[in-house]
Amino acid sequence: MHINHTGNYDIIGDIHGHADELAALLESMDYEINDKGYYQHINRTAIFVGDFVDRGDKQKEVINIVRPMLDNGSALAVMGNHEFNAISYHTNHPETDMPLRAHD
Repeated sequence: MHINHTGNYDIIGDIHGHADELAALLESMDYEINDKGYYQHINRTAIFVGDFVDRGDKQKEVINIVRPMLDNGSALAVMGNHEFNAISYHTNHPETDMPLRAHD
């Protein structure tokens, strides 16, 4: 995981399914779980720069941390190449019905 403090934003990338480490990182930067159940900082916003999935064994847990933050304005995010590859793996081409990413 990488982090860069920039003004009122915290830039976080390369989580790769490591939910416990993500939670520890957020807590070390003074993000707290609010009464609605998601992480929030009093005056900063997290910006996630992709690669939420792949490698670690807690990929769903990462999404369960990040998604509520996004839905409630506590974070912003862009898709990484690992998310793109996962979507392509599970999406078939409309004309050939072949996966957009090979299943090998």
